[in-house]
Amino acid sequence: MLVKNIASLDFIRVGSETEALLLESRLIKKFQPHFNLISKDDKSPYYITISKEKFPRPIITHTSSGSSAGPFLNSLIPRRILGQFRRVAPFCTAARPVKKPCFYSHIGLCNPCPGSIGDNQLAYKTNISRLKQLLRGRFEPVAAELKRSMSAAAEIRDFETAAKARDRLQALAQLRSHTISPDEYLQNPNLITDTQQQAVTSLKDTLVSAGLEIGQLHRIEMYDNAHLSGKFATSAMTVAIDGELLHSQYRHFRIKNAAAVSDTAMMKEVLTRRFSASDWPTPDLIVLDGGIPQLSAAKEIVLPCPVISLAKQNETIIIPRPDGEFFHLTPPRNFPALKLLQALRDEAHRFSRRLHHKLISKTLTSSKA
Repeated sequence: MLVKNIASLDFIRVGSETEALLLESRLIKKFQPHFNLISKDDKSPYYITISKEKFPRPIITHTSSGSSAGPFLNSLIPRRILGQFRRVAPFCTAARPVKKPCFYSHIGLCNPCPGSIGDNQLAYKTNISRLKQLLRGRFEPVAAELKRSMSAAAEIRDFETAAKARDRLQALAQLRSHTISPDEYLQNPNLITDTQQQAVTSLKDTLVSAGLEIGQLHRIEMYDNAHLSGKFATSAMTVAIDGELLHSQYRHFRIKNAAAVSDTAMMKEVLTRRFSASDWPTPDLIVLDGGIPQLSAAKEIVLPCPVISLAKQNETIIIPRPDGEFFHLTPPRNFPALKLLQALRDEAHRFSRRLHHKLISKTLTSSKA
């Protein structure tokens, strides 16, 4: 019946599974589609509800009334979402009343723990309020509140409280770097494509303003190395096509030159090998993880496109100018071009270390045998 009644098909691209789950839940709740049975049968879907107790807690139920999020197709989805949000807004799931600190209080996921704070509910309920906001996709107000809390604690030299707020703020920043509110997708269903295009455009404008000649930025390649005192040396290439990271284009390199113990020598070997592969697509821009030493190593090789680098310490973009000088740019953290380069760098970092750790593990296994 469903197939026979389909007149058209549309979709919204999102950036992660969490975003897809939150957006799907919001759309089902809003439009009540006939064929989405989970929105019709209260015994089948799952919802996240905040209990009305002295110390409230999130509960996964089949009841939609008063729920903070849902419907979800199975219980695994809300559990996964709560697991991510718990690092930002800790809560207690132990049976009430809580007579002593629970296990999660020792790893910071139940803080403050009802078993150790007596009747002081304020700090705990603040976390529950933040959790409700996160479940509604409202990340910005939570971030602003955590910043105020961190500053206020630092002012009175309560550094322990300030550190907790800082850690939660960092957890939220990591979450937000991969998660966009459902409201934003509802306002602009093409948000992902628009964001990618904005990042590519801002990067191109930045390079042109620094004096580089850039035609298009269709294919961008990022390179990063990993080694342990020169041993188990590996490198990785990650790729973005029109601003979208394309995993199928990633490549691993195992460093062959035993003498190449420095990062610059490794970078030179990898770039030489990469551009000796004539059947690989030609990039429009090469990005190196590092600074001027890595860029100097790249200058020794004939490359088909401009090369820049991203230095980790201050997230500085270093651009070689035609006059031989280096242009240093430390943009704000929300700069679209920087976000694209960071995503490429983080993927290259992860990908190079995957092979690096695999080589170490293989050596340890063979030595035990």
